[in-house]
Amino acid sequence: MNERLPQYLHRPVQILWFGSDEFLLATSIIFVAAIVGGLVGWALIAALLLFIPWKRNKPKGYLPHLAWRWGLVSFPYYPGPTQTRFFE
Repeated sequence: MNERLPQYLHRPVQILWFGSDEFLLATSIIFVAAIVGGLVGWALIAALLLFIPWKRNKPKGYLPHLAWRWGLVSFPYYPGPTQTRFFE
């Protein structure tokens, strides 16, 4: 069983100067902007350039919890985002 572990477990995976989620988002937006082109493509790149600094000011795991709050993702064994009371 060969598994590769990072040298420091507390550091996230980093590709170039992006985190793994930022890298995936950046590459997908750049590809879509290249396909769409024009003003919409430049607007997507501008949104990306505004989004990355905004995301870096948030705590770790902010985006998955935001997606949970909006109802896009569900965490196993956790109540839904609209529940106000939870009895274990």
